[in-house]
Formats: sequence, C-alpha cells, structure tokens
Amino acid sequence: MSMQSPDQASRRVARVRRVSRIMMVVSGVLAAAGPILLIPVWLSFEHFAAAMVPGLRIDSLSELDRAGGYLISLLPAGIAAWGFITLSRLFARFASGDTLGAANARLLHRFACAVLFTAPAKWLSGALLSVWLTRDAAPGEHQLILSLSSNDIAFAALGMLLMILSWVMRDAAEIADEHRQFV
Repeated sequence: MSMQSPDQASRRVARVRRVSRIMMVVSGVLAAAGPILLIPVWLSFEHFAAAMVPGLRIDSLSELDRAGGYLISLLPAGIAAWGFITLSRLFARFASGDTLGAANARLLHRFACAVLFTAPAKWLSGALLSVWLTRDAAPGEHQLILSLSSNDIAFAALGMLLMILSWVMRDAAEIADEHRQFV
C-alpha cells in the first residue's frame, strides 16, 4: 500500500467535501420533489398507469380515485423522501469534514433502511392501488395486481449492501475512537 503525500490527501478531502456539498443539495431537492411530482402524475394518471401499476385496466378516474391514489403513492414516496433527507444530513456531515463517526454510520444505516423498505412499499402500494382504483368496477372486474420487478430486487440488494456498509462504518468509527484515546 502506497502512502499519499499531504497534497494528495488534501485534494482527496477537498473533493469529498465539494461533491458532498453538491449531493447534500441534490438529496434535499429529491426529498421534496418526490411527493410534489406525484401531484401532476395523479392529475394525468392515464398517461402513467402502465408504469405505476402494470396490468391495471381503468377507463377514467374520479377526483376521489386520484386523491386516494395519491395518498397510497405517498407510501413509497414518503419512505424515499425520508431516505433522501437522511442522505442529505449524511452529506452535510461529509461536507463539514466529518467523514468517519458513529453518527455517520447511523445516518447511513437509516438511508439503507429507506432503500431496503422502498421495495416492499412499492410492491404494497401497487397492490393497494389496483384494489383502490377498481373498487367500483362491476362484479368480476375488480383487480388485485401483485408485481415484483428486477428493480425491486435490485433495491433490496442495494439496501442490504448499504446496511452492511453502515455496520462496517460503525465498527471502523469505534476502532478510530479507540485509537484516538490511546494517543
């Protein structure tokens, strides 16, 4: 393993801080944007129905259908927003120069939970949407659609990876703290 010169280390730290400041803002914007962007989606749901609930057959939606659909859609969007808020806080700590610590490990763990829980929340909301949007259909026309995509599986795997990385980060922070106490 080669040693870095002080100049290389300084550039690396500056890069982490610079990118973290950008990502702090991007994460904050994404946290707010998700629930807000669902509004136009539900105002013109017919254009997005196939992407949101594959296999759903609907003709038209009432205002109540749209409002209920929006609220159901907030389940995965709310979890994602919480994840992005948490991620923004983590990037803020990185931007301030705090790159290794127990608080960062906790924030990464929370973000991992958000990523991990988004997959089942998306699955559940799709099922709830299919039931909600076909509740007034004629007998025999009600639908319960259960859909699992490779994206859902990838999100779950990414969530588990981030969870494990948060545990490793916590252990590294504890070791670093022990080393500081010896010096």
